[in-house]
Amino acid sequence: MKTEAVLYVPSDTPEAMVMATRKVAGVPLIVRGIMTLARAGVERCTLLIAQTQREQIARFLLRYRPSRLPTIDIITYDEPYRVSPEIVRTIGETLGEKTLLINANLLFEKELARLLRKEALAGKGMLLCREGVHPLPIYAVTRPAWMALEAFAEARPRSIESCLNHLLDITTTRVVQKPAEMNTFLLAKPQDRMVAEKHLSEAIRHSTSGPVARYINKRISLPASLILAKLWISPNVITGVNIIIGIFSGVFVADGHSYDMILLGAILFQIASIVDGCDGEVAKLTFRESKFGQYADTLCDNLSLASFIIGMIAGYWRHTHSPIAFLVGGWLIVTAGITLFWMVRYLKQHTQSASLVTYDKEFLQHLTGQPRWLILFIKYGKYTLKKDVFSFMFLCFAIFGVLYSWLFISAIGTTFGAIILTYLNAQTMRKKADATAPASAGAKMGESA
Repeated sequence: MKTEAVLYVPSDTPEAMVMATRKVAGVPLIVRGIMTLARAGVERCTLLIAQTQREQIARFLLRYRPSRLPTIDIITYDEPYRVSPEIVRTIGETLGEKTLLINANLLFEKELARLLRKEALAGKGMLLCREGVHPLPIYAVTRPAWMALEAFAEARPRSIESCLNHLLDITTTRVVQKPAEMNTFLLAKPQDRMVAEKHLSEAIRHSTSGPVARYINKRISLPASLILAKLWISPNVITGVNIIIGIFSGVFVADGHSYDMILLGAILFQIASIVDGCDGEVAKLTFRESKFGQYADTLCDNLSLASFIIGMIAGYWRHTHSPIAFLVGGWLIVTAGITLFWMVRYLKQHTQSASLVTYDKEFLQHLTGQPRWLILFIKYGKYTLKKDVFSFMFLCFAIFGVLYSWLFISAIGTTFGAIILTYLNAQTMRKKADATAPASAGAKMGESA
């Protein structure tokens, strides 16, 4: 296995060198680079660091399971933090035909690393990435280009920045423009860490599709998630706490008589909706996303929702003593179950995700061959089934003392959801059956011949 990326600690200033091991949202910058490369598919990388940083980096990497990490080679600078011919040779012996050279202080996305890895290079070639007219400290070089540094470092030890400038002078350099949607941020001094954390938070917020989540919930959950990430709180612990909040929301809503108790239940459900974002945000910020976490988050959502719905059924019955509460509530549970069934079925058959958000991104947002009115109805109607929207509406109705009317509104919404998803999945299954029928018929004709 050849080295596919080299993360180097800049040595041009002491301040920049120290930044590589400073934590941003609970994770040292250089470890962020390692985990981002791992997500981009890099299986082996080399760290070019100061000797004093070695133990701290190795100790922090122990927080992650080995299966999540690429194979890591650690090479330390010669004193005083300079590149020697021996370092050039040592790194060069492990390089493949092309490798990435990345400043450890650069925040970048996995898509950018994948983009540069796909670019073809030959001979003594080098890729320079730019954002507009500004060069970014992320490059791709061929092995012959890297080995040309050996003679350059022979005269005297060089800084890594001098080596990169020399490569730009002697190689055939090609420029790649960074796509605008890919975020990067270079940290040069300690004061940049707060800006970097804001940068990471805003990237998460803008990737959120729900209107209430993006403009209300995330503005509360993200600052809390940054604190939790710095404290290294497990995302699964946050999920467990959220389950308790969600269950108690249903208990208070079931009161049926006290305005204060019903309102408290609605407030707790809104809090659960906000905290629901924290576990995923902490997992993203600290690279601790897992399949188990996705299942736990989905379970938490459904338990909270089930508790609240059962609480509304019980509360409406206690308030009116009418059997309509059980009839409408039962219908709501059945249609919600059908809707959830189709979503989970798609996730298990077509994705590796256990998050219901993936169903929207992978299926609903790519619908084709349907009437325009149906696509528009799904595009805007799906927001009423998003937790951030209906939890906020629950709170608004509770404030005005008419929360239980949502029992009927929810039953209507889930009925539409169940009908539409059943129709779409029936169409999908019919198309698959039609596609496999000619192949089966052809195979039978071949056997009979």
